[in-house]
Amino acid sequence: MNILALTVDISHPAKQYQRGELFCKVTLTASIAKLIGASSLLFAVFLKGTSQTKEICYWTTMFPQECGIRKIQTSTRRRSKRVVGGTQSSQGKWPWQAALFYKGSHYCGGAVISNTWILTAGHCFNPYTSSNAADWVAVLGDHHLKLRDDRFEQRRKVVNITIHENYKSMWFEGIYDTPPMNDVAILKLDIPLVFTNYVQPLCLPRPDNIFAPNEECYVAGWGHTEWNGIQPDILREIKVRIVSREVCNLEQSYNGTIHNTVLCAGFPEGGIDACEYDSGGPLVCAKCGRHFAVGLVSWGDRCGSPHKYGVYSNVTVLTPWIIQSIKRYERGNSKINYLRG
Repeated sequence: MNILALTVDISHPAKQYQRGELFCKVTLTASIAKLIGASSLLFAVFLKGTSQTKEICYWTTMFPQECGIRKIQTSTRRRSKRVVGGTQSSQGKWPWQAALFYKGSHYCGGAVISNTWILTAGHCFNPYTSSNAADWVAVLGDHHLKLRDDRFEQRRKVVNITIHENYKSMWFEGIYDTPPMNDVAILKLDIPLVFTNYVQPLCLPRPDNIFAPNEECYVAGWGHTEWNGIQPDILREIKVRIVSREVCNLEQSYNGTIHNTVLCAGFPEGGIDACEYDSGGPLVCAKCGRHFAVGLVSWGDRCGSPHKYGVYSNVTVLTPWIIQSIKRYERGNSKINYLRG
């Protein structure tokens, strides 16, 4: 993989930034930032502003120039209700959205995070399905599930499934009031994706990224339009707000069961939520002109009930596991070229 220089618009002198395990030296001259000392998955640091105001924007991706950017501009003026009875999305609006098929039937969603890796939820691989990679196919660039001749669609076999080693779900043990822990998995594709207007990678947030309560984010999927309802053929979307852990842990909501590997999003009045078969799809939030996989559809009490917010795997907490798992899988198989200043 080649790690290239990134362009920024800034008039600050050269500075150094320490962010977790990564040390990046950023030299800012004439709108050019040179990053020295990266890893196989580059943590990119973007700076914008003047000496009075500045914003540091950073994310994790294997493709820093491209992640989280729509190639097709779409209108967001329509009011989104919910994937549970919500609005149809336009084709190309969510180019990182993956449809995961188990033995030929759509079962889960996911997110493109590189040309060979898909991010999804660990609970997609359960006693009713399997963790046998040969049983799964990922479809990217899809919009209408039943149109197999969609010219924008790319189908890939899954060759490896890695589920978080500390993933734990109470659901299959008959305990229904506790969200799963570490509900995340990554899927290796057999053939690299070709990035187009309809297939693009989503940015991974860093562990120190902050997505605050009341920030508006989006979820898309082919999940049921109501609890135990029908599954639509065309991709649908919702707009939700992040909810604080304190609010989500209130007695009328989830009564103290919300832990740090999940986050909540939705509205207290309900009616807007992800639902069955949306599992694993990304909760997408925008920052610094990019889109991030902030969460993954994980759990909830039915769909859209008042005070029963949608519960999502907290990707900002799980990003280190995602990166290390990919590195372990690919160690020794790829040569990494580091940018040198």
